Amino acid sequence: MSKKTDVLIIGGGISGLAVARELSKYHVDVTLVEREADVGWGQTKASYAIRHPGARWAPGTLAQEMIAESNQIMDQLIEDLDIQFRSLGELVLAFTQEELETLKTIKKQGEYIKVEGLEIIGESELKGLEPNVNPAAIAALYMPSAGVFNPFELVLAFYENARDNGVDVRLNTEVTRIIPEKGNFVLETNRDKIQAAYVVNAGGLFAERIAKMAGAHGFKVIHSTKATCLILDTPMGNIVQHIVSGLNDPKTPLRYKLVTPTFHDKILLYTSFPEPAKGVEDRAVAKRMFDVTLKSAAVLIPDVDFERHIIASYSGLTARNDRGDFIVEASAKYPSLIHIALPPPGLTCSPAVGRRVVEILNRNGLNLRKKTSFNPYRKAITSLQRSSPEQVRELVRQDPRYGHVVCRCEKVSEGEIVEAIRRGATTLDGVKFRTRASMGRCQANYCGPEIVSILARELDQPFESITKKGRGSNYLNHKRS
Repeated sequence: MSKKTDVLIIGGGISGLAVARELSKYHVDVTLVEREADVGWGQTKASYAIRHPGARWAPGTLAQEMIAESNQIMDQLIEDLDIQFRSLGELVLAFTQEELETLKTIKKQGEYIKVEGLEIIGESELKGLEPNVNPAAIAALYMPSAGVFNPFELVLAFYENARDNGVDVRLNTEVTRIIPEKGNFVLETNRDKIQAAYVVNAGGLFAERIAKMAGAHGFKVIHSTKATCLILDTPMGNIVQHIVSGLNDPKTPLRYKLVTPTFHDKILLYTSFPEPAKGVEDRAVAKRMFDVTLKSAAVLIPDVDFERHIIASYSGLTARNDRGDFIVEASAKYPSLIHIALPPPGLTCSPAVGRRVVEILNRNGLNLRKKTSFNPYRKAITSLQRSSPEQVRELVRQDPRYGHVVCRCEKVSEGEIVEAIRRGATTLDGVKFRTRASMGRCQANYCGPEIVSILARELDQPFESITKKGRGSNYLNHKRS
């Protein structure tokens, strides 16, 4: 046996990392394993990154309860962890009287959990807020507390703070077998064995598979809904100033299309659709979904040639479950095995999920004694783009590498890339998600080779061993002669 731990968390997405950070406040040995080369590369990476007020979720659901709880503590987390967030407000459009009645229902649901500032506005006020919105809209529900995260920064904030407070995070580590044994669990991985008194199943799309490994499955993960996102270049960033969304069907207000600014001043188009997937890891953007997403965006914001400005697209499955609500609970068979199975919005509800899991662990026998040494703070990676001219001059004076811009599209310097590597990036995508390098129009066609060279130098590895996203994705696909 190579490792013993009090709590083993399976999954390095936003839920698993929220649990890890919450547990790092206590004198408990915590280990987190993640099958990918970095954290947040599953559902979290494919998120549209909105902080939801919670009005769309029905009263009495665990989903609405956890969103409401999270929103009460999220502002403090944003400050403590230096999380990148833009407060924009959301406008949910209605095009018919039936849809207007749905908006009234959503407003009542939000008022139930005391969401502030909810207001149904008419055509003239809507036009004043968003001149490019579809003139066929007869009204909108305005939710001023909605906003957008940098989703990668949110994940990394939880990760770095949990790690700095003592959580052992093991990347490239996939659980292959779970053996309940004398009140504990023995988990076999592709690297070694781990014995744990408690296990938290935060496997996302793989949560059902992990539960079955332990012989303790009581739910089914359904991944028939595929979400597609299209990213438009920065010059399109002034098309809308708010999150603009609509109802696909008044009877299913949870599924919606949207056009929204991103944290980095781009535009994101999103829609979810029952698109048959080829498997749990199917992330391909189908032509049909590409077209549906453009068509959905045109319903909200017509007369704009979105397609001409697309610089990236991605698709991901959403891990809904057969109960139609959040699942955060102890296994009926093994109370020391905690399941988390969340449909969207995982980013919004993550702080409450962390707290809820710790409460369940405590009720089920885990001895929790608070640390006096817990550090709740973390600083984001340096950013030239968010620095004043005076700050940039000081950065360059201290380290000339901040004066060498590597990614011109996003204005990312060598100094930022080196900082990202020293804080955990080992791949091209690891650098990308920490610094935005290669997120611009060129999509790494110009800056990619130099970023790989910096990775090789800083990691003291051959150029050809550097990967885009871990195993099987080497940037250079041929050997030197």
